[in-house]
Amino acid sequence: MRNSIDHHPERLKKILMEVGVRKSFLSDARKQESKAVKAFVASNAGNALKTKPKGYSADHKDIELLRLRNYTIGSKLTGQDVTGADGMDRVVGLMRCMKPFIMYLNSVVMPDEGPSEDDESASTAISAEEESS
Repeated sequence: MRNSIDHHPERLKKILMEVGVRKSFLSDARKQESKAVKAFVASNAGNALKTKPKGYSADHKDIELLRLRNYTIGSKLTGQDVTGADGMDRVVGLMRCMKPFIMYLNSVVMPDEGPSEDDESASTAISAEEESS
């Protein structure tokens, strides 16, 4: 995760700037990247390193993100939020907002090796099937 932030911090920052992520999970994160990052760091600071991680400079431009041990987003929901009349819509909406973040984490933790021939032919078959529907 740190390697990804070190080499491509814009990937995480772009996701933190998405409207749904900011509104649903990052309080006080208006349309400023620095505020979104600050809110994300604050929500994950409980288990952060107290000093710089090994191998990184203390003056690294993204040191606050690099110090994190946890990379999470979340929203507190009451029982009524979930079981109420619009509970399902609320949960589905939050999951939609989480999707880019989850996809980013998956791409970092479990990167694709690239499609094999079998994957490509299956993908082509699925695409052709979707087009005919």
